Amino acid sequence: MNQRVTNRQLTLLVLLLSITGTLIQPHAQAIFYAEQHAYLSYIPVFLVMLASMWMLNRVQGRFPDQDLFESLVERFPFLGRVTGLMYILFFLIVFARDIRLIGDYVSITLLETTPISIVVLSLLVMAVFIVRGGLGSLIGMSELYITLFLLNSVVVPFMLIQQVNLENLMPYFDVDAAGVGKGSWYIFSFFGEMVALPFVIKGSDFRFKSVTWGITIAALLMMLIMIETITSIGVPIASRLVYPSYELARQLQVSDFLDRFDLALAAATLPTMITKIAFDLYFICWGLKRMIPKVSGKLMTGPVALVGFVCAFWFFKNAIQLFRFTREWTWIAILFEVLFPIILFVFLRPRKKERDSSREGEKHRDTSKKQDEQGEKRHGSDQEDETGHDDMQGGELQPS
Repeated sequence: MNQRVTNRQLTLLVLLLSITGTLIQPHAQAIFYAEQHAYLSYIPVFLVMLASMWMLNRVQGRFPDQDLFESLVERFPFLGRVTGLMYILFFLIVFARDIRLIGDYVSITLLETTPISIVVLSLLVMAVFIVRGGLGSLIGMSELYITLFLLNSVVVPFMLIQQVNLENLMPYFDVDAAGVGKGSWYIFSFFGEMVALPFVIKGSDFRFKSVTWGITIAALLMMLIMIETITSIGVPIASRLVYPSYELARQLQVSDFLDRFDLALAAATLPTMITKIAFDLYFICWGLKRMIPKVSGKLMTGPVALVGFVCAFWFFKNAIQLFRFTREWTWIAILFEVLFPIILFVFLRPRKKERDSSREGEKHRDTSKKQDEQGEKRHGSDQEDETGHDDMQGGELQPS
């Protein structure tokens, strides 16, 4: 059964899926092509994902009591399962990529002497226990750690004032449109992973207004971080870094006694990264449960996590290969983040009989609701009359 998701929680889940991976890797590639105007690369990505999520929201509106996995399987038993399995395979690769990406990031920034396999296994153990708690655990961690991440993002610009050099943004209006387009290409595959939300949230809880807020906040926040990176580090250096966001954090210095404030920021953002890995794992297990009803999603968490662990080191030999894979990965991501939403928007509709029955059911519910309200009013008036009559009797029986 789908857990109910509020507007705030939906916005935070959008931020979780769009920010975590984007913050770590593709900024350096976007800066390399778009140079000082790399922050403009988020504008095309924002518009495309807004349109894609609007289409998915319209699809979800046709099936208010079901998530997208359920509606696909119920409406098209064979093709729906094929589509669902393709999305599961897609997010299995995303899961393996995130494991390797975050494992390399933690190994380089926090645990330099620990073998990466031990780091990844530790992350997976935590992710498995989070997923076993269901969607509620993911929502709870998102509410806590995404809020902490937003707070850090608001505080960091004030701490970077001394390192900011606005001349790094010059010339301000000489925009290389081709370079900005290439930057959008590298960012898109990471930013667009929010398409997973309709598959785990039922249609009545998937509200476009909350999604719009999430996409807008995520795009503005990423633009701010990219501007901070360019103005603090400079285009020549930032475009050649593997993790420019970490180098940005290293520029922070609190007085003279804390010159490694980047470790505190990395430790604060690490739970957010673990939550992102847990969501990937949850999506795969939830999809397998929907495709094969006899399969227990909770029991699948361990085996799927081990498969992701193997694939993480099988698909990507090192961080450089993972870094270069982003260019080709976008071709695959467009299929699932743009093309499939268009196909679902056009073809995924309830049957005519189901539509008519749902309308009749809504009319019946409205009629019964009105009748209940009228009955309650009548019952209330009868009680008032009886109460008034009893009061009068009581007054007459009282001694003078």
